[in-house]
Amino acid sequence: MSQDARERILAACAAVIARGGLARFRMSAVAREAGVSIGLLPYHFGDRDGLLQAALDEVTASATRRADEVSGTHTPAARLAALLCSEFGDEPGIRAGSTAWNELRAAAVFDRDRATAVARSTASWQADVRALIAEAAPDADAAGLALTLTALVEGLSGRWLTGQLSATEAQGAVRKTLAALGLDATPSGEAVPS
Repeated sequence: MSQDARERILAACAAVIARGGLARFRMSAVAREAGVSIGLLPYHFGDRDGLLQAALDEVTASATRRADEVSGTHTPAARLAALLCSEFGDEPGIRAGSTAWNELRAAAVFDRDRATAVARSTASWQADVRALIAEAAPDADAAGLALTLTALVEGLSGRWLTGQLSATEAQGAVRKTLAALGLDATPSGEAVPS
């Protein structure tokens, strides 16, 4: 399968979940949305659970790619801020990915398979955050701060998706928290939102 087809399938997976939730999720809807044969999905992802795990992993990877594209992130703290803030944005793909993540996280409360998938993706994201914290503040409790910061982003994400916060306000809250922790997280030449 080409990289383009894989990206279309995983973006379609997030979009289908974002529109109808996990209860209405069907692999046939993902194939239709992605413009591929339904047979391609089980061939490359196994079953429904394999596709959902790949979609979760892609949501995490896409946030990392967005963070890498932010200019002026020359310090570990600025890269950390970019990574955490990349979870919020007005682009449809960001909203769909965040909605899918929150839907799968909510389903994990009652579904052991979902809980395992969410825990795996969360652990990967948290490890990336922990590594940046350790680099930015070597004397800090990187593991504890990574847990706290990723939980903060998850909570802000729910508020953002329900219209209680704008993406800019959510990003500002992340940056203020990092500043309160003593991490200068502002990319070069950018003001911290108030």
